[in-house]
Amino acid sequence: MTTILIKIIPLDLAATLSPGILALTLILLGSKTHPKIRTFSLLFGTLLVAIAIAILGMTISKAAPTAKPTLISATIDLTLGLIFIYFGIKQIFSQERKIKERDDAGGYQIIRWLIIGLVISATNFDAVLLSLAAAKEVGDAAVNDFNKIILLAVNILFFIAPTSLPFILYLIFPRFAAKFLGKLNKIVLKYSRYILFLMFAVFGVYFVYRGIKFWF
Repeated sequence: MTTILIKIIPLDLAATLSPGILALTLILLGSKTHPKIRTFSLLFGTLLVAIAIAILGMTISKAAPTAKPTLISATIDLTLGLIFIYFGIKQIFSQERKIKERDDAGGYQIIRWLIIGLVISATNFDAVLLSLAAAKEVGDAAVNDFNKIILLAVNILFFIAPTSLPFILYLIFPRFAAKFLGKLNKIVLKYSRYILFLMFAVFGVYFVYRGIKFWF
């Protein structure tokens, strides 16, 4: 259990570095138009994506378990590693997407913000890849099903953190949350690309190594 946690926590932590989603959450919480219900809708959409990623990661693991390496599992690891390296290099030259809130003329717009949560989370490819890799590692782990459920829950909690943590802080400490989270977003925006580059590079090499050693 401890061994697999050591593997997945860095991946999960890196998956939380989503300044665009964090900024959108802060905008919603700071708006005067039903901030709680709209942020909750955004959070629920993100949660659905997180659950889908966990299921997909487990499915990939069952289809190509690494306990007994096969051509399929080695190919998946090699492909995943190359994708990680590509996204790592891309981080240095890319800029974070700027996501802006649009006015809601029709009230709460619960369904709309749920869909927005689904779309921006599913297209946040950096976080999706990192969380997917963590879910696959959980599927590959030699632990019982109960522990796997706990580990997947950890993955999900980290994935939704850019929305859930500001929301929880806002509910408990509304004044403190606005100042603290605003500063946090600036820090994440400034340094996230370098942290993501390092994480993608390290785990990219790891997956490539695990893939190519099948042939040697």
